[in-house]
Amino acid sequence: MAQIKVMIVEDELITAEAIAILLKKLNYDPVAIVSSGEEAISKLKKLNLDLILMDIILAGTMDGIETAQFIKTNYNIPTIFITAYGDKKTLDRAKLSEPYGYIVKPITNEDDLLPAIELAIYNHQIKNKLKKGHEKFEQIKQLIQPDKRTLPSQINKPLETRNYLEQAKEDVDPMLEIEIFGDKINLVEWLKSFSNPDRFLILELLKSRPLKLDEIQTLISKSQPTSSHHIKKLEGTGFIKGWKDGKYIYYSLNKPKLMEFVYLWENWIKKLSS
Repeated sequence: MAQIKVMIVEDELITAEAIAILLKKLNYDPVAIVSSGEEAISKLKKLNLDLILMDIILAGTMDGIETAQFIKTNYNIPTIFITAYGDKKTLDRAKLSEPYGYIVKPITNEDDLLPAIELAIYNHQIKNKLKKGHEKFEQIKQLIQPDKRTLPSQINKPLETRNYLEQAKEDVDPMLEIEIFGDKINLVEWLKSFSNPDRFLILELLKSRPLKLDEIQTLISKSQPTSSHHIKKLEGTGFIKGWKDGKYIYYSLNKPKLMEFVYLWENWIKKLSS
């Protein structure tokens, strides 16, 4: 596995070098040490970074918060602030750049770094998955969204005033079903189960590993009842399954059923278009 590449933005050279030593002990790669925000930005295009450790007080005209805000706007690189300043005004201002964490000086051993870095890397990966999930959902919406400009006026009117999925339910044979592992699935009802983008995000998250309900709830930033509702809908598709382990219920993808559905769905589409 490739080493995590880290840039240290710190104007106290001794502090920066001490952090670099600790990073190496943790098997991270401190690829650059810079003392100003301007220098950090100038190096971003040349370095394939995974993480930035950013001091708030820096040499130069830009402080760490301004630099982090620029990086957030223009680059997809997580930033952790390292600072000796813990006053509320500074922290409230720092929040605007949406950092992935804070490490308070002095940094004396690996334990001061490891939890914040591991959590930042994990949260950044999850954020990227959620972003991809949203993008996929938008692509699917574009595919199924009717282009009203190309439809006759007598067809446009009911589509504007009625729910599109309800229209589809009436127009398509309600008995249109395919069978997967002995279970019959109504295609219209199945498609309606994915009418919410959060359900796509849950599927993306479960690709990595099984998750508990409270973990799913946290990652999609929804309430417990809403998360449970989404999971129930996905269980109805057969694409996820749950089981109890001790006092917790875990959920994972039902990959055999997913693959079987993809195969049958592909054949159905081919027949439909032939």
